[in-house]
Amino acid sequence: MALSALMMIKTARFLKPGDRIAAFGYPDMIAQPEQVKDLLGEKYEELEYHRDSANICGRHSLKPRPIPDTYSFYKLLGCGLDVYDVVQERGNEILCDLNHPLKVAEQYDIVLDPGTLEHCFNVAQAAFNMAGLVKKGGYIIHQNPFNCGNHGLYGFNPTWYADFYRDNGFTLLDCRLCTSEKFWKYPETGRFRFTEEECGIFAMAVREEIKEFSYPTQTKYRKKTS
Repeated sequence: MALSALMMIKTARFLKPGDRIAAFGYPDMIAQPEQVKDLLGEKYEELEYHRDSANICGRHSLKPRPIPDTYSFYKLLGCGLDVYDVVQERGNEILCDLNHPLKVAEQYDIVLDPGTLEHCFNVAQAAFNMAGLVKKGGYIIHQNPFNCGNHGLYGFNPTWYADFYRDNGFTLLDCRLCTSEKFWKYPETGRFRFTEEECGIFAMAVREEIKEFSYPTQTKYRKKTS
């Protein structure tokens, strides 16, 4: 899992000291050092780094460089980070299986999905679990595959985020196709063709209302029956 530059910057824009953040899978910080420094300012010199940075760089096809510890990054911003995962890769994850309902809800100001949803077979329950952790007025941010063959069990379209969040008390703030260097804006629910390189999808929503989650009907079919 990776905390991309886009996800890192968007998250920092809404953070306040004392905020609580949840991430599903430990998010390796793959942003460029200058991008991290811009957000931390003088506190950048206090940032801690991973001893296994070389392995992390290899996993994300990066040129070798020190990789910041994500816990340290958010701590320097005055916030707390909890990581949920099915394994304890770093040793302090909260163990859970997103294929089954979580017993906690509405506890976090920001919830991050840095590339986990696509690996959960019971994707609807996993989405309910992630969204359910967001407080009223809080945010959820996803970065999942769009056309990355066999990266995970699923690839996602903009309409998935538009339909799910608009039916379940959220407002979709951003949704775009992206790589580490480029992004494309396409219709959120209308049909489109895409023939560029392998890319992911970035989406961000804010929770406006606490309500029982429901399965959405895709917009194009809802229009036909209305």
